[in-house]
Amino acid sequence: MNHPLRALLGTLFVSLCILVAACATTTTTPSPTSSPAATATASASATASATATAAATATAAGGPCTPDDLALTGGSWGAAAGSRGAEVSVENRGSAACTLPAGPSVAILDAGGTAIIESPPPTDEPGPTLEPGGVTTFAILFSNWCDEGTALPLRVVLRSGSAGIPIPGLDLTTADDVPPCNGPGQPASLSANPWQPVGG
Repeated sequence: MNHPLRALLGTLFVSLCILVAACATTTTTPSPTSSPAATATASASATASATATAAATATAAGGPCTPDDLALTGGSWGAAAGSRGAEVSVENRGSAACTLPAGPSVAILDAGGTAIIESPPPTDEPGPTLEPGGVTTFAILFSNWCDEGTALPLRVVLRSGSAGIPIPGLDLTTADDVPPCNGPGQPASLSANPWQPVGG
């Protein structure tokens, strides 16, 4: 073999060795990928966290107030323009905050416990939250009582769902307690003003 050919082969051999060495020292780092199990675990964790946050928010806001939560006190009836009016105090005696209806709703019961007149019902939206020991008030106005045939006493209750919570101090026991009949042949009227925070 002549000298130029040997030189060419030697050069090719050296180049090949350098190329092999370079390939041997180069490594490819695979890109990290999430396994299906890891993705599912992360999704479940996020869902559990969101659920726990929602539950904590609901607990902080309080559930609906029940008759067992509330203690009511009625002020004495007062006469005004042929009507009878009174203020009612509502206290949360429970151990946790609870949510009142959007507005108070009251009814007057006859001696047998049947509701004979009711104030308009509140909307379905929740009302204010009453903290343990918290107090709110509202006023009642009763007008145009013309049904002399109904046996007394009449009792006033605060509606709470399907139940009625008696309001102490507001029983109507005599003819002088009920409002006068200013519109014969017209129905009686009963209304409840919105909740008012104490001091508000």
